[in-house]
Amino acid sequence: MAGQPLGASKSFFHGALILSAAALFIKVLSAAYRIPYQNIAGDIGFYIFQQVYPFYGIAIALSTLGFPVVISKLIAESQSSEHNYSAKEIVQTSFAVIGLIGASIFIGLYFGSDWIADSMNDHRLAGLLRMTAFYFLLMPFLSVFRGFYQGRHDMIPTAVSQVLEQIIRVAGILILSFILIHQGKSLYAAGTGAVFASILGGFVSLLILLGFVFFRSDWAVFQGGRAAKGYFLKIAKALLFQGFSFCLTSLILVLVQLVDSLHLYSLLKESGMGQMEAKEWKGVYDRGQPLIQLGTVISNSISLSMVPLISRCVKMGNKKELYNKINLSLRSAVTIGAAASAGLIFIIKPANYMLFTDTRGTAALGILACSILFTSLIMAEASVLQNLGRTGATVWIVFAGIAFKWLFNLLLVKSYGITGAALASVAAFAFMSLLFYAVLKVELKSTLLEKRHLFIVFTGLAVMAASLMAVNGLFHLFFQGLQVSRVLAACQALAGAGIGGAVFIAYILRAKLFNKEELGILPMGDKLAKVMQDHHEKLK
Repeated sequence: MAGQPLGASKSFFHGALILSAAALFIKVLSAAYRIPYQNIAGDIGFYIFQQVYPFYGIAIALSTLGFPVVISKLIAESQSSEHNYSAKEIVQTSFAVIGLIGASIFIGLYFGSDWIADSMNDHRLAGLLRMTAFYFLLMPFLSVFRGFYQGRHDMIPTAVSQVLEQIIRVAGILILSFILIHQGKSLYAAGTGAVFASILGGFVSLLILLGFVFFRSDWAVFQGGRAAKGYFLKIAKALLFQGFSFCLTSLILVLVQLVDSLHLYSLLKESGMGQMEAKEWKGVYDRGQPLIQLGTVISNSISLSMVPLISRCVKMGNKKELYNKINLSLRSAVTIGAAASAGLIFIIKPANYMLFTDTRGTAALGILACSILFTSLIMAEASVLQNLGRTGATVWIVFAGIAFKWLFNLLLVKSYGITGAALASVAAFAFMSLLFYAVLKVELKSTLLEKRHLFIVFTGLAVMAASLMAVNGLFHLFFQGLQVSRVLAACQALAGAGIGGAVFIAYILRAKLFNKEELGILPMGDKLAKVMQDHHEKLK
């Protein structure tokens, strides 16, 4: 952070830590609640909610990642001598621009809900889409308030508002759906209740942010005044282009879900399934989304922790250190993503039963588990490219991947059902990760993943696979003949996850995939470094 006072630098990194911790908590909560929701509403109820979730996911990404990041960047820059526009001008322009975007999307989604629902081949979804549209009216206020405080390196308002929003949302979804279904209401009514809880969470988040504004006497910044024409256009351009590009990588999973929402149900019907059967199998397929999200939580947290380090190397022009940090980021993504994918594949059947009450769709979910490796890589690669200023490449790669997914759905779903949709998703993620890697390799003019590192990872996977096959074999040997239950499935899945994970970690530490300094940079890495050091001392 050259050119900044030491106190400002410490404040920035402390704030980034708070925001990263909040983001990690939210990601876990956002993935985990879908499991009890599926248990309450069943696969058809899960299908209904997942059909409209991508629209809410887009609004969340824009109001938490896209626009606030750009606004905070502009406000931080306004404090330097190079820029003459004030924080007040940025805030007022942001309200105008994001307000226009939010109102436009609200109008399109609210009044176009019947057309979108008909495009999904399920007209009863129109009411849920209309309710989802209201979140886009909250988006300008949430974005500007969060961006304003982040620009002043005060991450507390953003973190508190996001965490409480998700807690209220998740609690509301589970409570309302449970009450409505037990009162005999339809699954669509339960889905509407879930969407209402999401809107309620956003409204409470806005009230919390307003409380910070009033109690900290910052209200004057949000009242009156407007930027000069030249500044208005510059700020508006930054919001439009940078705002969407910043959140695009976090939207990859949501956009792939949107493709499935728009035509997977229709394709399943065209394959010969009846209406209810197609809805049910789409709901079974949607079980894969929380598994992918939970599987990528650790790799996402590592990507977030590496961003300020890579950014510092870029600013200092230290190419050698930049390469080392990028190598560490990608190596971590491959290691954790590959382990999570392979581990989940070996325990997918008991995990499916443990979490979702039966084993339907196990093959498709096993294929979807491969997505964890590629999405982990994508997050790491995209964050590096954005730090290098290549946001344009990021946008084109994501759009190419979404088009790839759409095309492969058309080619595979009619013949292979949800297994075809799973193959299409994995192929799209693999395609995007390869494109990101190719652009990075050209940009940095060097090999980013060394063969020695890849050999250690794949050997570790083989050792882990052997241990998991042994666990599965022992459960089959000792419990064959017993009636399969969720408790037994849970024991098998959790034992497999614990043993497989421990074996893999022990192997890569022993093979020295990461040195002590590198482990110290990674989240929880200092504890692993201590374990490795204690192990080496015992061997001596």
